[in-house]
Amino acid sequence: MTKTVLFVHGTGVRKASYEVTAARIMQGLHGISPSLKLEACLWGDPYGARLGQGGASIPKFAPLASAAPDTEQQKALWELLARDPLFELRELTASSGGLVPPVARATLQALPATMQALSQDAALLALLSRHAPSLPWQEAVSAVVGSAALRGALTAAKGVDTPLRLALARAMVASLQQALLDNNVPPLPIPLRDRLVNDCIDKLGGRDLGGFTDWVTGKLYGLGLRLATAKARRERDALFSAASPTAGDVVMYQARGARIRDYIAERIALCGDDVVVIAHSLGGIACVDLLVERALPQVKLLVTVGSQAPFLYEIDALSSLPFGKPLPEHFPARWVNFYDCDDLLSYAASRVFAGRATDHEVRSGQPFPLSHSAYWDTEVLWKTLAVQLK
Repeated sequence: MTKTVLFVHGTGVRKASYEVTAARIMQGLHGISPSLKLEACLWGDPYGARLGQGGASIPKFAPLASAAPDTEQQKALWELLARDPLFELRELTASSGGLVPPVARATLQALPATMQALSQDAALLALLSRHAPSLPWQEAVSAVVGSAALRGALTAAKGVDTPLRLALARAMVASLQQALLDNNVPPLPIPLRDRLVNDCIDKLGGRDLGGFTDWVTGKLYGLGLRLATAKARRERDALFSAASPTAGDVVMYQARGARIRDYIAERIALCGDDVVVIAHSLGGIACVDLLVERALPQVKLLVTVGSQAPFLYEIDALSSLPFGKPLPEHFPARWVNFYDCDDLLSYAASRVFAGRATDHEVRSGQPFPLSHSAYWDTEVLWKTLAVQLK
């Protein structure tokens, strides 16, 4: 009997970003068994939230166009770059200054053109080809090259050195990460992210001989760690930020969720008698609600990834099941839930649904919100699924 895996996406996802994630999942599934069949459940396009009047309700609305540094300090730096890809360049602007020799000034003036050439660099595009379309990289490089922050950093610099090249490379890569996030595409895995940074440094002139100090990570000991995900994790007290660009799907689901559940049920019915449902984020809420409401015996395994269903149940906000009422007997006997403590939209299920769910912690190393989409590149997820999908 063919085992079919149905992938149910989460909030804010539409066709283009769904296909990128589905390709990663397909690669992971084929690594487990080539016989596994992946089926799509793309509910976002027909039923997801959209602005019926192009954002008329939103004031001033402008739609978007389609030695080694310490590990915790690096994590804090990428947390800041996730919020502001030009953060490091702004810091450089304020940290230097003084007379610059003519030769060094000419080298600095040539840097923007050298950076712009990286947007079309064949080796970098090949490196990114499996994880990100070429257009976001080109747009990311252009955004940094055209920024006032770059002009300020180059004006303040006394020359082109390793710290400057490193800051420029991280700004371009962080800008790419932001572009991927804006399009609901999973972030680059950390090894690929770091390799891209290093390759950009090499193409900008390489690292200087001798040691150098990564100055920004030292400053982050006081600044960045206060803003890092660990602190946000301790202080979180709400499920979603009202400012989230994908909050519309969440609100829409609370009001019109039945049609999404109906659609998922229709897709399950087409998948045969041995179905595994993998559901991410809001998709996990919809699938838990659906499987509470209806007996679907062909679903042998439910896998939730970065899901808020346990939290909603605990605060008595899960539409299908009042708090205190157990999962019905017809709910799938196997429920595997993945969470990441750095993903502020993920929650544990095993203590809330004791005996009915098992939890597995993922540590992507990505800051929030990149961590919410980073599960598909983690070893623990695929090792766990390899056991569950036998």
